[in-house]
Amino acid sequence: MDKVAIVTGASGVLGGATARQLGALGFKVVVNYRGNQDGAEKTATDINRGSGKAIVCKADVRHFPEVQQMVQLALDKFGRLDVMVCNAGGTLSMITGSGKEKLLLEYESDEWDLVIETNIKGSFNCIKAAAPPMIKQGGGHIIIVASGAGLRGRIKMSSYAAAKAGEIGLMKAAARELGEHNIKVNALNPGRILHGAIQSVVANYPQHDVYLQEAVLHRNGNADEFARFVGHMVQMENISGQVINLDSQILF
Repeated sequence: MDKVAIVTGASGVLGGATARQLGALGFKVVVNYRGNQDGAEKTATDINRGSGKAIVCKADVRHFPEVQQMVQLALDKFGRLDVMVCNAGGTLSMITGSGKEKLLLEYESDEWDLVIETNIKGSFNCIKAAAPPMIKQGGGHIIIVASGAGLRGRIKMSSYAAAKAGEIGLMKAAARELGEHNIKVNALNPGRILHGAIQSVVANYPQHDVYLQEAVLHRNGNADEFARFVGHMVQMENISGQVINLDSQILF
């Protein structure tokens, strides 16, 4: 398969699983990271041991020039760009590493801005940078990793819920604008996938068991299952503008 993908935030559990799955399908993958170089290198090493090929690229998705340079790297190294997975993001505590979330009234303006910029502006920058080469080559896939929090809201996650709701609106507008160029844009809600950063949030969340109570299967998500779904989505040619929920929460 002579196709190329960029996965942002691919040094972590969810992004890393997604990048490895695309690599297993034969993709050439740009493994993006912002701070965790070791995680990104491990992801790339795993891909290069298999049927895919990977390179690592440091870029902060909040800054368009850095995202644009990352896209140019993919074009220079691999000649095209077929898939952009906008995975980089997270809650306040995940981004800052504090392990604690805040009520809406406790937020400082710079904290709010950090969450909004990392999530929704990061996805905007990725779409803006990825779309031109996709238009030129006649199509592509853009996948935004959203969240059910953007549809239902969560206590102590006001900024994250706002950002993810914004990403869903961004996805729908982008799907409408880019559909005429055969660019498919969709949002996936992965559900709660427990790993280091999320486990810290859950441990400090006063209603940490609500998620499992609301899920009709009463279990958390799985990064590998999410990654397999992404691998399926990027091979579909007639799905765009959709919000797809990948856990058993009934959101609407």
